[in-house]
Amino acid sequence: MIDLRFVGNQIKALRLERGLTQSEFANLLCVSFQAVSNWERGIASPDLDNLVLICELFGTTIDELVRSKGEDLFLGIDGGGTKTEFALISSDGGVLMRSVKGGCNPNDIGYARMLALLREEIDRIISDHKGIKAMFLWIAGITVGDHAERLYSDLIKCYPKIKIQIKSDTFNLFAMCDNASMAVISGTGSVVFVKADDGYKRIGGWGYLLDNAGSAYDVGREALRVALYEEDMKRSPSRLSAMLRKKLNTNTVWEQVNTIYSEGKPYIAELASVVFDAYRAGDREAMRIVDESAEALASLLNAGVELYGAEPIAVASGGLFTHYREIMQEHIKKYSDVELIIGGLPPIYGACKAARLMADADISSSFYDNFKSSYGREKR
Repeated sequence: MIDLRFVGNQIKALRLERGLTQSEFANLLCVSFQAVSNWERGIASPDLDNLVLICELFGTTIDELVRSKGEDLFLGIDGGGTKTEFALISSDGGVLMRSVKGGCNPNDIGYARMLALLREEIDRIISDHKGIKAMFLWIAGITVGDHAERLYSDLIKCYPKIKIQIKSDTFNLFAMCDNASMAVISGTGSVVFVKADDGYKRIGGWGYLLDNAGSAYDVGREALRVALYEEDMKRSPSRLSAMLRKKLNTNTVWEQVNTIYSEGKPYIAELASVVFDAYRAGDREAMRIVDESAEALASLLNAGVELYGAEPIAVASGGLFTHYREIMQEHIKKYSDVELIIGGLPPIYGACKAARLMADADISSSFYDNFKSSYGREKR
């Protein structure tokens, strides 16, 4: 977590070095005199925009402004099918910066594009922040073939002084909740993992060409199927179809089929939001799609209990649980008694925690709270 007193002392020293009063400094930043006073006394921290302005004014970097020299930093990377999130933390869990890029599942975009995306952002982060001790990456689809081995080999050549670990999303999720014996993901894709003595057991997660188990892709695709069927059968469009056409900015969904195919899986997964909007508006087709998706996920969770003897507790992650928590829980409860733990933090927390544990198994008891209080403030 950012040391407010340290930042305040840095700002004050730089201001005095320039011969500025607090009022003059405040005028340059278009903030109040009281804001500057609070910063320098360690009561509050400048927001990211003001930190950037201060660094530009004094010719320094955010890293030098907020971090004591010699402090170790840790980089967590959460790579999914739709987006890849990067978060840099201090030893006690405070988030120093965040960034979000496109999806990096190598089975979707290819190994070369995945590597280029990761390296470009890692290089940018390293150029701004020195002292990164460990880097933990969870990448969706990384365990297919030899992707994990190739990625580790390529990254360690580029960053030989940084400890690196690469895991599937399974590890990241269980790092978020020690009590859960299962993990369920419902994002662009869907899968359930069960803790076992010899690792993890996977249920589902066959990929979008074969799967139909409650992912955002499944939900979006089913909405398209409903709309196209109504168009072919000359039926009056349901509310869902009308909302879908509006989202696609088209008179008919059929007119957008080429775009849908060319844009692919992430594009279709994003259409799940239309289904949930229609659900809230009372559309029957949307209600059916959501219920069938929840039932499919419930069947995977039930299999974890029945086949592997897992405790009926699962940590839930992915876009459908993040954005539509209450709806998904309500429908899954109809088909399963498994308790879902949907934490207040995103999966990137698990990656950051894992990166920190690479350096020292004894992390601060305030690590979670520090991450939570600072997450969301630092993004660029």
